[in-house]
Amino acid sequence: MIMKKIPVIDIFAGPGGLGEGFSQYKIEDGFPFRIKLSIEKDLHAHTTLKLRSFFRLFQVENVPEEYYRHLRGEITLEQLYNQYPRAAEKAGEQAWRAEL
Repeated sequence: MIMKKIPVIDIFAGPGGLGEGFSQYKIEDGFPFRIKLSIEKDLHAHTTLKLRSFFRLFQVENVPEEYYRHLRGEITLEQLYNQYPRAAEKAGEQAWRAEL
């Protein structure tokens, strides 16, 4: 049986701790929650929020090495996103910077 994912919308998301908790929660049949949208107004928190959204687009074993190179300060965030523009765009659709 295919499990239907429960969408999660996180407003006032900060850097995304609540969303991380939902996205990592696992039951016998898999991961029941899917972050549909996170909204944050703070620039720095939003930057982290979008980067985590980018990370979640890949399965753990398929996260690009460039992601880790960025975390080590070897490449900029812009360079990372330029190498994976579709994933960066999708991450931007899931992580909004907005004030409600």
